[in-house]
Amino acid sequence: MNDLLETLLARLAAGESVVRAAIVAQEGSAPRAAGAHMLVFADTSIAGTVGGGLVEARVMNAAAAVLTEGLARVMDFNLTGEMAAGADMICGGRLRIFLERLDPDQAGLFTALRDRLAAGERCLLATPLDAPGNGGGKILLAGDDSTVSPDGILSEDHAALRRAGEKLLAPACVDAGERRYFLEPCQGRPRLFLMGAGHVSRATALAAGLAGYSVIVLDDRPEFANRERFPGVHEVAVADMEDCFAGRTITPRDMVVIVTRGHLNDATVLAQTLGAGAGYVGMIGSRRKRDAIYDRLRAAGTTDAELARVHCPVGLPIGAETPEEIAISIVAELIAVRAQKGLPKHP
Repeated sequence: MNDLLETLLARLAAGESVVRAAIVAQEGSAPRAAGAHMLVFADTSIAGTVGGGLVEARVMNAAAAVLTEGLARVMDFNLTGEMAAGADMICGGRLRIFLERLDPDQAGLFTALRDRLAAGERCLLATPLDAPGNGGGKILLAGDDSTVSPDGILSEDHAALRRAGEKLLAPACVDAGERRYFLEPCQGRPRLFLMGAGHVSRATALAAGLAGYSVIVLDDRPEFANRERFPGVHEVAVADMEDCFAGRTITPRDMVVIVTRGHLNDATVLAQTLGAGAGYVGMIGSRRKRDAIYDRLRAAGTTDAELARVHCPVGLPIGAETPEEIAISIVAELIAVRAQKGLPKHP
């Protein structure tokens, strides 16, 4: 859903109603997994996919009725026989797909969702299955325990939905109170802070973006920290390395890679990073450079336990030499650490 939010918001801002289709559950062999999304527009064009073939064709046909009637529905597909052939599949599987109409007056809720996800927050989006698609009862349960609802009606089901969503990893239909909801855990892209905007940082930003990270580049040199050098990142900013995280909250979901232009800056940024609470800390450099920086930090009171958290030299040992090769080794290590720690992956 993350990648479709801007498209959705643009259509809603233009006054259009849109049908959203989402895979609720997938069993066996199926073209897409739970959480895959597709938007269907009034002119029958689409964005995203729920697998193509006959499944997608039937979802698009049903979307026309949802767009007219406004009533959310769930469709079940058994991918055997004709359906399997239509999906270009050998072995059958099962899919459950949820459809709902989204109207322009819901733009505020999805704007709030986009902004929360951009900050790396985990939210729950709940839609009652017995409500029309005009804002009737859709709820955004934010990570700070606040609630966003287009019609401003507070639901007695909020607490039950939060409990149901605590360990939910994929969308599901759940009961809360006397109603049944389609409940979706929504997680923003994991944030990667690149401290330094040199050649390695530039290549790492590109590779990390392809791997699903929301990349933030910070450097104290405006001639390096600019959109011309980093056109595709979430944010690039000029920051004082003596107070590099000023005005920012770093969470255990965040990853920090230190690639500044020198030992002194690396030590300064590393000291701040260790106190900021990031889930991953990596620093470029040789073991000799690392030991010199560690000695400096120990003398200032940093403990060995804190330093043990640092991945240095950063990146998997693949014999990387060029900035591009180093970037690949860094992002490969980020992916490996994220998988080992159970940090969220991008859909």
